[in-house]
Amino acid sequence: MKWALKIAAKIVFARLPVPYAFWKSVGIFRHGRMDSTQYPLKIFKLHAERAYPDGLPPHTVVLELGPGDSVASALIACAYGVRRTYLIDVGPFAIKDVAFYQSLAAGLRKLGMNVPDLSRTTSFEEILDSCRAEYFTDGISGLRQVPTGSVDFAWSHSVLEHVRKNEFEAVLRELKRALKPGSLSSHNIDFQDHLDSALNNLRFSERLWESSFFVNSGFYTNRIPAVTMHNMFKAAGFQIKQEAFGRWPQLPTPRTSMHIDFQDYGDEDLINRTSHVLLMS
Repeated sequence: MKWALKIAAKIVFARLPVPYAFWKSVGIFRHGRMDSTQYPLKIFKLHAERAYPDGLPPHTVVLELGPGDSVASALIACAYGVRRTYLIDVGPFAIKDVAFYQSLAAGLRKLGMNVPDLSRTTSFEEILDSCRAEYFTDGISGLRQVPTGSVDFAWSHSVLEHVRKNEFEAVLRELKRALKPGSLSSHNIDFQDHLDSALNNLRFSERLWESSFFVNSGFYTNRIPAVTMHNMFKAAGFQIKQEAFGRWPQLPTPRTSMHIDFQDYGDEDLINRTSHVLLMS
């Protein structure tokens, strides 16, 4: 019942007048591990090399959905010769500490990467300017500000499962609009419950789970099964170039414990715990 305790605790904690930075520091709420130095580079390379095995073309425009706890991706993209980076999130979660980005730049420089000189940078806004990046923190409204047909490559990592279910199709439409025809996007998706690495989130009715009470408590996922989500990519006009699924040996949560809303799904619909997809616009 660890999952139930986590839900109860997060419901309480999410309503306390405590800033996000504190919850992140104690590990209660966290938007990925992008505030480290090695992890952002690993994730950027993972998606860029999947899409472009021979190297990311120079002077491209890129977009990341859900940069999380830092804008490190913008600095890394700049080191790869990217012309412009758009970062889209649902809140201002990124660390603003200039010293963090200066340290990251120094680490990338030691790897032989051509990063901008941040030694005299004094503000978060200057970091973004130096990296030729724009950071939007109002979700789909920010995505709508990206010029039509301007993006060459987009990616997300453990993000799409957190997009509100009633906004998911709209997000795909806006992403498709922003991407150039023939451009690529790479996405890793985690379909586990983010509570106990199972499917305990399927125990709840659609009405309760999609209520603002649950959505705003720090454990929300949209519960769209993997195959369904991949079909939604196609319905939005994307062509699937590659796809792969990570599967449980068997369903981790008994079907008898799932809400009736999910009883129509077969085991093959729910057995996928992760997926990667490479899309062409």
